[in-house]
Amino acid sequence: MAAKKISALFFLPSLAAGGAERVVLTLLRNLSRDRFDVSLAVVNQKGAALTDDLPSDIRIYDLKASRLRFGLVGALRLLWEVKPDLVFSTIDYMNVALGSTKLFWPKRTAFVARPAILFSAELQTRKRPFIWRLLNKVSVCSADLLVFQSHAMEEDFRKSLDWRDERAVVIHNPLDLNLIRKRANQIVDTGFDSRCFNFVAAGRLEDQKGFDIAIEAVGLSKNKNVTLTILGDGTLRHSLRRLIEERKLQDRVRLLGYIQNPYPYFAQADGFFLSSRFEGFPNVVLEALSCGTPVVATPVAGLKYILKDIQECRLSLDYSASALAEEIDQFTNGGRCRVASEVVGSFDVRHIVTQYEMALEKISSQRSSKFRMSSSSRLRMLEALRRRLLRVKAFFP
Repeated sequence: MAAKKISALFFLPSLAAGGAERVVLTLLRNLSRDRFDVSLAVVNQKGAALTDDLPSDIRIYDLKASRLRFGLVGALRLLWEVKPDLVFSTIDYMNVALGSTKLFWPKRTAFVARPAILFSAELQTRKRPFIWRLLNKVSVCSADLLVFQSHAMEEDFRKSLDWRDERAVVIHNPLDLNLIRKRANQIVDTGFDSRCFNFVAAGRLEDQKGFDIAIEAVGLSKNKNVTLTILGDGTLRHSLRRLIEERKLQDRVRLLGYIQNPYPYFAQADGFFLSSRFEGFPNVVLEALSCGTPVVATPVAGLKYILKDIQECRLSLDYSASALAEEIDQFTNGGRCRVASEVVGSFDVRHIVTQYEMALEKISSQRSSKFRMSSSSRLRMLEALRRRLLRVKAFFP
């Protein structure tokens, strides 16, 4: 008789083109169908950019809510309808929201939360950090398992929340290397000038990603033959365009907006540029490296581990534009170079998905055992109560 599959319901706010979303879709494509029955719930599927990356055999539930808080009732209704063995959530505000409703879940459903951003950095962006800390203490810290993307993230989370529980595991982000390299080989006119040293950057145009620092760094660089192409969209698009004009960098910095397939740009660039103020674990750096492109980056969490043995890559001393400009100059002075493909081999999805499968199977088994023990305890209590009632009845015939 075949073993029962583990039903896993993944939650995302949407199918937007973000790093956390890509990680979840990579997992959904590669988790064993012999061992897992996987499905996906999204708060709202409208305007989904990553629909094509969703496997055809995945059931998708659209809560059709304009905001997450309006979708929580629908999420609870779905949980009781599906009754999954486990719920997997990523993106920090979704972890908090779902975790806060856990008391109302089916008892045997385990909660697996994957923090997406360095907690101490996220705390600094909050208007009322003490409330955010309390919410995470109450909801996320009560998860059956926390999956961290790096040891630096785990250490920061534990220190920030004084959390000492052992319900945690570090699993790096998976890379679907075959898919990335296949897409990187597509013929695309990137507009790169072969006479220049072409950098590319990618991400949401938000403060966290530090594209203002990147633009300033290009302006401060001594090498005036450096260009920067930024892929992505967001609320800071107009302010970044103004900054480019103020620094008179219109001929050297481009904002191309969202690009469905960014990998030809990564592969054809001379260098990838990461200017983030903070990250959890920058998956986009792994994607650039998998295309053979060396990286210049700020010292965000996890990058020292990734880049420590890759001589072609450089980390700035701090998060300032001047520090990044210095690394640009050092990098370009060394001439054009490429990165060997095997440097990201340990992040290949075939290796990482095995770690995820082991972790999810373990927590599901533990939760089921706990549920069975709890049910047995209740039965024993009921049996003991029945016997007491029979003894009492014997005294009062």
